[in-house]
Amino acid sequence: MEYNSCAKLIKDKDALKDIESLSTNGSLLQQMLDMQKNLQSELATRLPKYNQHPDDLETVGDILDWNRAQNDAIDDERREFYTSLGGMSNGEKAASAAWKRWKANHDEVRNTKFSDLSEEDRLEVMFELIDEWHFVLNKFLSLGMSGQDIFTLYALKNRENFNRYQNNY
Repeated sequence: MEYNSCAKLIKDKDALKDIESLSTNGSLLQQMLDMQKNLQSELATRLPKYNQHPDDLETVGDILDWNRAQNDAIDDERREFYTSLGGMSNGEKAASAAWKRWKANHDEVRNTKFSDLSEEDRLEVMFELIDEWHFVLNKFLSLGMSGQDIFTLYALKNRENFNRYQNNY
């Protein structure tokens, strides 16, 4: 594994300009969904044996299988996120002490302040969370949800949760 492989992406000034121009055109969440759908479309075209286009999910079984695959990917990315919290510049084996309780330096790594990690290590952690987000977006795509759908349902559920906690405490 190449350490800090994603952190270097932030240093590409031309790529950042392209991204900044994207973020001025409407709903950012909808743009992310559209970008993810384009990626999934490309994967379905190039590697159809392993990738289905989200628009082709018709049955409950199709959606279930798709979401199970996304959950497997999320689980892999989550473990990479946990490991990256240990500082990937130290090497994957040393970094994994963040979650491996049996490692001699487990307590030391867990007690490291996030702000004390190098900028590249902090970026790597953030990119690992973004890797999870790709597969979460796929789950929304499997149900044909738009950015507005997600926002509306989230806002309604957030309000309900807030009300529950206010009324119970």
